[in-house]
Amino acid sequence: MPKTLIGLLTGVSALAIGLTQAMAQEPKEIGIPDSEYSLEALIEAAKKEAPITVIDATGKIVSMAENFSKKYGLKATGVKMSGQDQEQVIAREATAGNVRTDVFNMSNLPSVTSQILPQGHGVSWLAPDLKDKIPAAYQSPAITSNNPWVFAYNTDIHGEACPVSNLWALTTGEWKGRVAIPDPLLRNETMFWFNQIATHDDAAMREAYKAQFGEELKTEETSATAEWVKRLAKNKPMVTRSDTDVGPVIGAPGQEKPPIGFLSVAIFRDAKKDGYGMGICKEMKPWVGQLTPRVAVIAAGTKSPNAAKLFARFMMTEEGMAPQLGDGKISTNIEAKMPEKEVSGIAKYADLLYVNHSETAPDDFAKLQDWQDFWLQYSR
Repeated sequence: MPKTLIGLLTGVSALAIGLTQAMAQEPKEIGIPDSEYSLEALIEAAKKEAPITVIDATGKIVSMAENFSKKYGLKATGVKMSGQDQEQVIAREATAGNVRTDVFNMSNLPSVTSQILPQGHGVSWLAPDLKDKIPAAYQSPAITSNNPWVFAYNTDIHGEACPVSNLWALTTGEWKGRVAIPDPLLRNETMFWFNQIATHDDAAMREAYKAQFGEELKTEETSATAEWVKRLAKNKPMVTRSDTDVGPVIGAPGQEKPPIGFLSVAIFRDAKKDGYGMGICKEMKPWVGQLTPRVAVIAAGTKSPNAAKLFARFMMTEEGMAPQLGDGKISTNIEAKMPEKEVSGIAKYADLLYVNHSETAPDDFAKLQDWQDFWLQYSR
């Protein structure tokens, strides 16, 4: 693992350790108890159960399920589904007492810790034999990986340097209508990020404002972050349904003034496949993007608890997470390595990403509606 990623994991662990302390739930035992656990025992118990369905926000879950099936001789079906839809599915199925989806790799950590786990819809479980490979802050709940989201630009037009080096520049007339982002109303992680910055790093946003405009920020909003969000929303960004749509908007041929985009580094693989140039805005201040954690959640009412636990364990290994590591995801398993040929090159800039303070995740969830209303007010 590159040194920057080792340092990143250490830093995230230090910041997120409060999550382990504040969010630790009284574990609900499903399947074989941990006191009787061994990998062999779990596999044998899983073989007596029905096939499972596993869900993630990336299409790579399909190949992950296939790899799992080949390895253990157990049938698993992978389904791609957005984070918000996952939350609705696990809640609806639990309420109806008709669980059809067994394992989720969920991207909305505040929703998981504030709603899904406390309400008993899902269970977080970490295999005992992996506890020495997963930093403590990632164990409760069991975080499988961190997904980097970055600001990106068209390298065919701008070459090696991003034309934007400050988040506040995206609020200026030059970039009006030229910032492509997935709809924040459909991506809670964006709203959680706004709240994180306002809560912990608003001073950095004020400093960035002064660096961009040469004067101190004056605002009637409660934070510099809120002022930035308001200006960005009023600057008519190009809103798409998902980041899959952002990449082609950035890289579309024939553009004299291509937009800046905000997307998962997984989209860089699509850019390479489709033949357009895209690069990380490595110069962007205060941050080049954000890290979003993915949490392994087992449906509390699964009819195949041991198979579900086995798949949750599989996701916490390099072998299980391999399809996503190739897309730039950063595994929480300290032994898992990102492939050298990963397309985006995010390993070089990992320490420039915003790292969430997970100990305030409940506040992110509590203020979600406020930020959604704020965005809606100024983006009309």
